[in-house]
Amino acid sequence: MNQNSKIHAPNVHLFAFHLWDALGFDSNSPVNSQQPALTSSSNSPVNPEHLWQKCNEILKNNLKVDAELNSSNLYSAKTAPPGWRVNLIVENSVNDLAFLPFEKNIEHHGQPIFLQGFAQPQRIDDSYALGFNISIPEKIDGIKTSNVDVSIFQDLNPDNCLLPNSVNSYFGQTLLLTAWLSAEQNQEMRQDENFLKSLAQQCLEKFISDPNLPTFYRQGELFGSPILEYGNPNQQASYCHILIWFLNSPATDEIWNAARYSDFMELFLYRNKIIRAFWESRAYYRQIREEYEKIELDIDNTFKYLQRDRSQQRQSKGAGLKQKELEYLKRQMIEMPPRAVKYARMLSDLQFLENTIAINAQNYQDKLNQISLDIKAAKKYNDSDADLSFLAAFSKETCPQFQRQIQADLGYFKHGSGLLDQATEAIRAIVAIEEAYRNAKLEVTIQAVGFGLGVAGVVAGSSPYLIKQDPPNQIVALPLPFLKVGINSFAFVLLISIGAGALVWGVVMLSANSKNLLGKFKNLLNRNKQLPPQ
Repeated sequence: MNQNSKIHAPNVHLFAFHLWDALGFDSNSPVNSQQPALTSSSNSPVNPEHLWQKCNEILKNNLKVDAELNSSNLYSAKTAPPGWRVNLIVENSVNDLAFLPFEKNIEHHGQPIFLQGFAQPQRIDDSYALGFNISIPEKIDGIKTSNVDVSIFQDLNPDNCLLPNSVNSYFGQTLLLTAWLSAEQNQEMRQDENFLKSLAQQCLEKFISDPNLPTFYRQGELFGSPILEYGNPNQQASYCHILIWFLNSPATDEIWNAARYSDFMELFLYRNKIIRAFWESRAYYRQIREEYEKIELDIDNTFKYLQRDRSQQRQSKGAGLKQKELEYLKRQMIEMPPRAVKYARMLSDLQFLENTIAINAQNYQDKLNQISLDIKAAKKYNDSDADLSFLAAFSKETCPQFQRQIQADLGYFKHGSGLLDQATEAIRAIVAIEEAYRNAKLEVTIQAVGFGLGVAGVVAGSSPYLIKQDPPNQIVALPLPFLKVGINSFAFVLLISIGAGALVWGVVMLSANSKNLLGKFKNLLNRNKQLPPQ
């Protein structure tokens, strides 16, 4: 067996985070709408006990150890002490420890191996956090344990029980794999720049029994020891955040203690909240883009009847909108304001996610600053031991990239609100003009009919002075060429009055229309004057 593939005291740390404050859960989140399991199964955010149930499932079903989180050693949401950060292990329930320990013996390649681990449940702000560890100790009864092949990671993650698809926590998770390098491996690392990456790939392939492995992201140093990161947060579908940390410095062993473990749990919480917020923003982006395209299409369809050729044809005929077009515009005028409110709320939700990223990015950086101050306060570590640039790259590079993306989306889609407002105002103006036009036409018609009726009445009232009434049924001869026709005097008076009324109505309507024609003629002349010479 290749000695360079052997490692000492391998550890697997799972940091998983779940929502415990179900009242703050937004079931309308686009991310949740795409993941029905989050709202219907036992891992739903409305079931805050999911992490503890999953922890017990891993302990019993996968690791086959006799340990569990239960009501005798774990505070519930109702009985937990108050505070921003609370250890949820009941005091004095597990030998005065702040975590639940477990252990087991296995055999690997014919070699007996002792495994130990712990589960540490906490509540941090609005989240439940589970720190879960399984490892081979560095020493047993003061005796250094033997090195083991990297294939041991298969036994530390049976059935992929520690991967995101199995744990399925609301805010996601981070896996940290650590192991000590031998002197020979340190020498090989100095001679071959690809040695560590190759060794880390072996660890990853043994830890995950699946051909779809997370992609290599970057490499650096942390507390004086090399560390490699896998999983690109921009690739949501295949994202699995794994850190492989090869310890080779005494300073690393001193700094990476119980206090730093709690700090890392908090750091990874902020990180995973930021990544989830960004993923939600991508889901909102897709929804907003779809709505924006619908808005543009609907506005184009709404104003199709205002195409220039049809508009000019109607103007030349003195015609306004058809009744069905007017009714359609009125419906649009009613439907657009609520749609504008919905669209504005979607933009507001997107901006809320940007603020969420900004807040947690600041919390992440503040925690890093605190860790740096603590390390430097010891005054026994060199600059490389206190260098946190590997962790700081997330808050200084990745988070600003997320924020710029959301800001660009907001800058582009905010025009959708303006389009809706402008379209609503344009439709309101068109409807008002059309109704004013129809009211004016109705008023002219009423006036013409009134004049006509008035003149008809006058003519009818003057009939005694035009026609003799004795005898009352006198037949009046009409002066028609080539035809002699007689008509009853009453019918003759009625015919004259109707004819006079119709004539006056026609004159009034012609006078009103001539004003419109004159105005159109002037507009046509002005338009022709503005045309360039041919």
